[in-house]
Amino acid sequence: MMEFDDNNAIKFIRKAVPQCEAYSDDDLLLVIDAMFDYDETLSDDAPDEAFEVSAIAAYVSKQLKKDDENKIAIADVPAIVEAELDYEDTLD
Repeated sequence: MMEFDDNNAIKFIRKAVPQCEAYSDDDLLLVIDAMFDYDETLSDDAPDEAFEVSAIAAYVSKQLKKDDENKIAIADVPAIVEAELDYEDTLD
């Protein structure tokens, strides 16, 4: 089983989401970090809905809106989240 690698995740996201060309690696890392933060907020018995792209994207969007220097368009968040989850699936 391969380990999660930020650089590989970013490369994967960039291939899957063309509009990511406008964002730096650091911008995309903000999304990845927010996703991991979200995961840490969930309990072991969290409902399946908590793991859906829409729930994760809503949390990430909320976090990005708090960051005045965020460059990620909120409309791009669901596609980026989905691509990151697809990357995680390749690690199994």
